[in-house]
Amino acid sequence: MAIIVLQELVPDLGPGTEIPAIEAVHAAPADPDTPADPDDRTFCGKSTLDMERVPYEPAGPGALWLPPRLRRWACPDCAAALRA
Repeated sequence: MAIIVLQELVPDLGPGTEIPAIEAVHAAPADPDTPADPDDRTFCGKSTLDMERVPYEPAGPGALWLPPRLRRWACPDCAAALRA
Protein backbone atom coordinates (compact mmCIF):
# COMPACT_ATOMS: atom_id res chain seq x y z
CA MET A 1 0.00 0.00 0.00
CA ALA A 2 1.33 3.40 -0.97
CA ILE A 3 1.40 6.00 1.78
CA ILE A 4 1.17 9.71 1.09
CA VAL A 5 2.38 12.10 3.79
CA LEU A 6 0.38 15.29 4.27
CA GLN A 7 0.74 18.27 6.55
CA GLU A 8 -2.20 20.00 8.15
CA LEU A 9 -1.43 23.68 8.48
CA VAL A 10 -2.67 26.01 11.22
CA PRO A 11 -5.47 28.22 9.90
CA ASP A 12 -4.54 31.78 8.97
CA LEU A 13 -2.74 33.41 11.88
CA GLY A 14 -3.52 36.92 10.69
CA PRO A 15 -1.70 39.77 8.98
CA GLY A 16 2.06 39.66 8.88
CA THR A 17 2.24 35.86 9.11
CA GLU A 18 4.28 34.69 6.16
CA ILE A 19 5.29 31.18 7.18
CA PRO A 20 2.48 28.68 7.68
CA ALA A 21 2.72 26.70 10.90
CA ILE A 22 2.27 22.94 10.95
CA GLU A 23 -0.64 21.69 13.02
CA ALA A 24 -0.02 17.96 12.39
CA VAL A 25 1.50 15.55 9.89
CA HIS A 26 -0.84 12.83 8.66
CA ALA A 27 -0.65 9.77 6.46
CA ALA A 28 -3.17 8.83 3.81
CA PRO A 29 -3.48 5.91 1.45
CA ALA A 30 -3.00 6.65 -2.23
CA ASP A 31 -6.14 7.17 -4.28
CA PRO A 32 -6.88 3.85 -6.03
CA ASP A 33 -7.70 5.65 -9.30
CA THR A 34 -4.82 8.16 -9.15
CA PRO A 35 -1.95 6.63 -7.13
CA ALA A 36 0.03 9.90 -7.12
CA ASP A 37 -2.76 11.60 -5.15
CA PRO A 38 -4.00 10.95 -1.62
CA ASP A 39 -7.36 9.33 -1.01
CA ASP A 40 -10.14 11.51 0.43
CA ARG A 41 -9.34 10.72 4.10
CA THR A 42 -6.22 10.24 6.18
CA PHE A 43 -5.74 7.09 8.26
CA CYS A 44 -7.17 9.00 11.24
CA GLY A 45 -10.26 9.97 9.26
CA LYS A 46 -9.57 13.64 8.47
CA SER A 47 -10.33 15.10 5.06
CA THR A 48 -7.23 15.51 2.88
CA LEU A 49 -8.80 18.33 0.86
CA ASP A 50 -6.99 21.26 2.54
CA MET A 51 -3.79 19.43 3.44
CA GLU A 52 -0.44 19.96 1.75
CA ARG A 53 1.58 17.06 0.44
CA VAL A 54 5.01 16.48 1.97
CA PRO A 55 7.58 15.38 -0.65
CA TYR A 56 8.55 12.15 1.09
CA GLU A 57 8.13 8.45 0.47
CA PRO A 58 8.97 5.80 3.07
CA ALA A 59 12.02 3.78 2.02
CA GLY A 60 10.16 0.51 2.44
CA PRO A 61 8.48 -1.76 4.98
CA GLY A 62 9.47 -0.88 8.51
CA ALA A 63 10.77 2.57 7.52
CA LEU A 64 9.44 5.73 9.14
CA TRP A 65 6.26 6.85 7.42
CA LEU A 66 7.22 10.53 7.76
CA PRO A 67 10.46 12.48 7.50
CA PRO A 68 12.39 12.53 10.80
CA ARG A 69 12.35 16.36 10.83
CA LEU A 70 8.54 16.28 11.08
CA ARG A 71 8.31 13.57 13.75
CA ARG A 72 7.21 15.95 16.51
CA TRP A 73 4.03 16.79 14.55
CA ALA A 74 3.11 13.17 13.76
CA CYS A 75 -0.60 12.44 14.16
CA PRO A 76 -0.79 9.74 16.85
CA ASP A 77 -3.94 8.25 15.31
CA CYS A 78 -2.36 7.94 11.86
CA ALA A 79 0.76 6.41 13.45
CA ALA A 80 -1.36 3.88 15.37
CA ALA A 81 -3.31 2.96 12.24
CA LEU A 82 -0.07 2.35 10.34
CA ARG A 83 1.30 0.15 13.14
CA ALA A 84 -1.85 -2.01 13.14
